[in-house]
Amino acid sequence: MFLITLSTEHFGVLFSSSTTVVIISLMLFMSYRLYASNRRRAYRSLLTSLAFILVQQLLQLAISLGLTPSEPVLALVGKLLQIYAFIVVNFALFELYHRRRPRTRLWFIGLLAVGILVALGDILPAVSSTGDNWMNGITTTPALDGYLLLLGPLFVLMFAPHIGQPRKYMTSLWIAFTMQLAVISGTYWAPETAVFKTIAGLLPAFYYLLLFAILFERVVEILQSVYRSSITDGLTNLYNRRYFMSRLEQILKTGRPVGAIFCDIDNFKKLNDTQGHHKADGVLKQVSALLTEETEGNGLSGRYGGEELVAFVAGPASAVAQAAENIRSRTEKETIVTVSVGYSMFSPGETAESLMKQADQAMYHSKTNGKNRVTDYASIRKSGGLTPSRQRKEG
Repeated sequence: MFLITLSTEHFGVLFSSSTTVVIISLMLFMSYRLYASNRRRAYRSLLTSLAFILVQQLLQLAISLGLTPSEPVLALVGKLLQIYAFIVVNFALFELYHRRRPRTRLWFIGLLAVGILVALGDILPAVSSTGDNWMNGITTTPALDGYLLLLGPLFVLMFAPHIGQPRKYMTSLWIAFTMQLAVISGTYWAPETAVFKTIAGLLPAFYYLLLFAILFERVVEILQSVYRSSITDGLTNLYNRRYFMSRLEQILKTGRPVGAIFCDIDNFKKLNDTQGHHKADGVLKQVSALLTEETEGNGLSGRYGGEELVAFVAGPASAVAQAAENIRSRTEKETIVTVSVGYSMFSPGETAESLMKQADQAMYHSKTNGKNRVTDYASIRKSGGLTPSRQRKEG
């Protein structure tokens, strides 16, 4: 996104351009994979901006290697590519966190249009002074250089507070600002000072490395979010039945003592019918939060289906019984509902499915014997208190 260096004498520019081409190629690959799996506008914008940047950097690399003649018009073309890429990539980064709104779209179109108008400010003096050979009159692009310098602070104000990685993003913009300031200094104020050209030549690699870090971290966040949504229930934020059962099966294979807890909210259908889905959903979230708190650190909680909530606790029977009673008592005290709870301890030869059926049987015993109580499956099995309906379900 920075001034194309027309001299082949600066190894720093060659090194920086080569490194940047590699980084941009990796970012393009990541963006393409994101766009292929989810055709969001943000990914398309990111692909477009990275394509602009790659073309500009390849052009700069070709000039540094002497493969392309150092035509003055290339400075103008390169600078326009830099500005457009810089605008598009910053809007694309913003869209990775937020949807583009009409006002944002207006800013985007407006900044691109201003870029064209500013470019005319560099072209018109050359046209008026050199006539047919106006291209050769474009020795510098002061208007575009100034415009590019102002875009960095503008994007700090526009986007930095709204991007999930504000420090990295602001650092990247200040690097961009420093680079462009070095370009202006080395072109207009002190053209004989080599340090400005060195800074302008080397800093792009650091700038694009930061962009890569921002993009990579955002991709990780998106993947984690997608994975999390695939294993949790959207309403309660508890783990879904499939994931819960797989985790229970895993811990059973270790042979550690573990108990399964099965909870059913009492009179939930009546609550739903009389006070509405919104109230019932709120209660379901409350009970789910209690379940998570009571199993955190030594177990896992999940939503089995409807108002049925489950958990497993690793530890002796006394710890499982205490967790089950805490869930029951806290629900009675802290919410407007009660829960019927059953639990069962793992025995050799049991599977996750059979263990949960036992806990379900114990919960059903609590439900049919007064509700708002905790039942141990072992106790009703010894006393022969299994209900016929649940015996058939187990079989």
